[in-house]
Amino acid sequence: MSLQASLQFLLHLTDNEAQEAANYFVPHTYNKNTSLLEAGKEATQLFFLTEGYIRIHADFDGKEITQWISAPGYFITDLSSWLFDQPARWNFTTLTPVSLFSVSKKDYKQLQTKIADWQTKERNFIGHCFHQMEQRIFQFLSQNSEERYHAFCQDYAFLFNQVPHQYIASLLGMTPETLSRLRRK
Repeated sequence: MSLQASLQFLLHLTDNEAQEAANYFVPHTYNKNTSLLEAGKEATQLFFLTEGYIRIHADFDGKEITQWISAPGYFITDLSSWLFDQPARWNFTTLTPVSLFSVSKKDYKQLQTKIADWQTKERNFIGHCFHQMEQRIFQFLSQNSEERYHAFCQDYAFLFNQVPHQYIASLLGMTPETLSRLRRK
């Protein structure tokens, strides 16, 4: 889905509003293994990924934890840092060459003056983001590793050919060995 179409769909914008909002986004390309955000720094950009994959991860007790792997067609940022002006908890690293659009927090705030009822539209979008996080938390609490693996395969099987499997294992809360065993079944 294009940037403009995603803005229309996720924020319930008109064609003109989506075009206005899209004008604030700047295109970028990055090589593999590029850091887009480092934990401890403030998230000042909202990204819309058009090509490639970005790993969202953190170090915890000497262990790397993958929180998410973002694919094309999604908006990403460290939401707590973006909303509350606090240091980011997550690192964003490109897993492949990446093309994306970004909007600075300053430019993003300008949309409040350009688009009618922006705050309601933004609140609904952020509510959608929290709903997705709640769904993911519920899966972790209610499903065993095999059930999580099968649910992941239904929606994201394409990632197995795009990113290292140890990141997928971490994302699913299991060891790489457990993931390999489940894949062999």
